[in-house]
Amino acid sequence: MNPVFLACKNLKTCFSFYSFYLVSVAFVIPVLFAFTSFSENRIILEKMSSDGRVETMCRTISVFLMVFVVFYMAYSNRFFLRRRTRELGIYTLLGYQRSQILTLLTVENVLICLGAFFFGVTLGGLAHRGIVWFIGNLLRLGIDVSDIALFDGTALFKTAVFVLAVVFAMTLSNGRLLYQSSLIQLVRFEKRAEKTMKFHKVRAILGFTLILLGYLSALNVLGGNDSLWVRVGFYQMGLFTLFLVTSGTVLFISAFLPYVMEKSKHRRQTFYTAERIITTPNFVYRIRSNARTLTMLTLLSAAALTIVSVMALTLYYPIAAVSRIAPSEIEFRLESEEQLKIARDLAEQYTSDSPEVDILRTDLYSATSDSASLPLEYNLGTSQSGADNETIARDAGFECMSYTQYTKLLTAQGRSHVLASLPALSEEECILIKYQPEDPLQKEQGQTYQLQYPSGECHVTVKKVSLDNVISFANSIGTLVVNDRLYEEIRLGQSPCVSVVSMNGSSLKNQEGLYQALSDYLGGSPYLQGNSHRIQELLYLNSSTFLLIGFLVVLFFLAVGSILYFNNLSSIADSRADYEILEKIGYRKKQLRRIIRRQVFPFFAIPFLLGLLDCLFATMVYKAGLMQNLLGNSISQYLPTFVSLLLAALVYGSYYALTVRSCCRAVWKNASLRH
Repeated sequence: MNPVFLACKNLKTCFSFYSFYLVSVAFVIPVLFAFTSFSENRIILEKMSSDGRVETMCRTISVFLMVFVVFYMAYSNRFFLRRRTRELGIYTLLGYQRSQILTLLTVENVLICLGAFFFGVTLGGLAHRGIVWFIGNLLRLGIDVSDIALFDGTALFKTAVFVLAVVFAMTLSNGRLLYQSSLIQLVRFEKRAEKTMKFHKVRAILGFTLILLGYLSALNVLGGNDSLWVRVGFYQMGLFTLFLVTSGTVLFISAFLPYVMEKSKHRRQTFYTAERIITTPNFVYRIRSNARTLTMLTLLSAAALTIVSVMALTLYYPIAAVSRIAPSEIEFRLESEEQLKIARDLAEQYTSDSPEVDILRTDLYSATSDSASLPLEYNLGTSQSGADNETIARDAGFECMSYTQYTKLLTAQGRSHVLASLPALSEEECILIKYQPEDPLQKEQGQTYQLQYPSGECHVTVKKVSLDNVISFANSIGTLVVNDRLYEEIRLGQSPCVSVVSMNGSSLKNQEGLYQALSDYLGGSPYLQGNSHRIQELLYLNSSTFLLIGFLVVLFFLAVGSILYFNNLSSIADSRADYEILEKIGYRKKQLRRIIRRQVFPFFAIPFLLGLLDCLFATMVYKAGLMQNLLGNSISQYLPTFVSLLLAALVYGSYYALTVRSCCRAVWKNASLRH
């Protein structure tokens, strides 16, 4: 029989067998095609980056993307080949030559990939348009989506060549297996598993100990300046922790989990039940025979979850921190009264239809102190060297603001929740505005500082330590909010003064034209800050990075979920005869369904839960070691991370439900089980 005709007949008669392979490949190709189309879209690349940064990132990400697609498709091909080796052995018995069988497999792969390609480029083209529309609107790039071709010729050619190359590589792999395997090996290959990994009590304890030490090492990053991450070095400790967690994960899966389950057999009351007596030995066998695959999936899951978590935190945290870095819609340092007049005129020009604009001038008067245990902010931003070639950016000292002006700015910025908890100040009290949260080992609330200014000195006690600054850090660090009387005394004492203009109001939000006009007038002053402008700038700089990494994350989850699906379906299908025996000895369909769920669940739970633990500790290290702590320890700043992990859990849950359903169908097929 013609191999091409036989391949077409196989696809037609056994479509359900090939359907998930087809669907899985058909959802990988859209990601590849959408990414390739995005990489070839000169319009959006030039608008997003004029220095070639995005193009360089595209080239880098494309390498990882293609490697991952090859790995995923190769695994899928090997899975289906393993499921069909007995059939291929029968073809050999019927007189088919190995070259004809290889042609049959190749034609099947070509037809499946061809169908997936047509579906993939259609879905990928639509996804590419959607991505361009989203980025164009998010960054206000002014791109007309109708000008974007649905099918980019270059992207289409590159994707087609890549898919053909993958099919060719799979053909070589299939040929190697066919020509190196004897007839009996082909028939029995489907029953082969990974080489069983022996375990001992020492290895089990070592695995648990290593992974625990890895997590404790990660927790040590919270120790501040006394932590090993500071004393030894961040990257050295990072590599050491990675080694502990990775090696611990390998031993934890291959030795510790089987050891615990073996020990559970001695607990007669819990082990000898109708279901656990079946599921526990099966779990131990599958863990030990598939340890390498499960370890790989756990590490892959940890990588995917960590990337998702870090991406969410990295995108959200700087935007949330803008409320401290630039709390006003527009703010600049005032050097002449003429600047204030021009600023008012420009504001009226750009917000003529909405006059709700608050323009406040704040005079900050400097005061020095020689008290012991001064806060970090007192010297922050100063140069400690007196060399002629170095410029002192800021004189050490406190910058005093009146209590009344502080409340006015809070009101103008719409921060009524801060006003509600604001304490009243006596003449000897102040509020210390911190740059970063207070060190728990160095309490600053209750500290007394001696303030020195040209006309005298006084002592003030810190009544409250706050992160609620109303002036940007570009214009004020080390701010003290003092009683109005004390402020007036310092003002009359001719202390050095810096004047800052703050402009707020709903009509100023996203007024990029006004910001640019002020920037041009002020000569690009570094003291010009803007809340909406800073957020827009962060979105512009980071959106391409997260978009490109997002392509990899999608593939990670597709691969992990699909491999778990294939692995569990293969194992359950191979054990169909065992379920028929269980049915004959009295197990009902409901019990068998519960057994299937319990057999499948650990193989989804282990990669997800261990990966989630790795992700949480890795995110904690990233947050504590590589990000400035401007927002304190509020749990709300981790909300995007929790949301992203919840979405990942939903993806795993969907794959789990689909796997259980498919496994049950594989067992019920050709069987009349009792309900």
